[in-house]
Amino acid sequence: MGRFARIARRSFLIGAAAVAGGVAVGYYLYRKDPANPLSPAEGEVTLNPYLLITRNGVTVITPRAEMGQGIHTTLAALVAEELDVAWDSVRAAHGPASETYYNIGVARAGLPFADYRESGLGEFVADAIDVPGKFVGVQVTGASASTLEAFVKMRRAGAAARHMLVEAAARRLERPAATLRTLDGFVVAADGAKLSYQDLAEDASAIAPPRD
Repeated sequence: MGRFARIARRSFLIGAAAVAGGVAVGYYLYRKDPANPLSPAEGEVTLNPYLLITRNGVTVITPRAEMGQGIHTTLAALVAEELDVAWDSVRAAHGPASETYYNIGVARAGLPFADYRESGLGEFVADAIDVPGKFVGVQVTGASASTLEAFVKMRRAGAAARHMLVEAAARRLERPAATLRTLDGFVVAADGAKLSYQDLAEDASAIAPPRD
């Protein structure tokens, strides 16, 4: 093998390794959960970027601006439904400025598909847009995209918090989590023993949220 060939092969291998490494790092960063920008006050606990549990109940952090379209009600309701809390105990608050609350729905709304989920091509393009959208981290409200973009995200936030609260109760009561249920802001055992979300919030915050 000539000197030029050896150099070319070595350069190719180094370049390929760099590209592969870059893809791996980029994928890791894409999959990584965004940082929680909330700074709870005394007596408050945050379980994820969309939820505060306070002495007075649950505050849902809505990442989109309320401009008369009722989005604070819609997004808060999604979390409340999954968290299993009484609607009249929930309040909504606008989230702070943070790339954590990036909105890829605006970009998706501009796709030339009637509904991006109706075709494989449309869904592939939409998923591809998600990647740079997350890295850019633009927090924006517009294009009637708030519910489209946040529907699954807000439901997952509520469901994950409920899972963490149930796990905290299981450890406190020394009972299997599968034997417990939730009802209107309480975790309830089969014998009627119950713990409020406020009582469990601190313990729950130390539990890793579920990946699924």
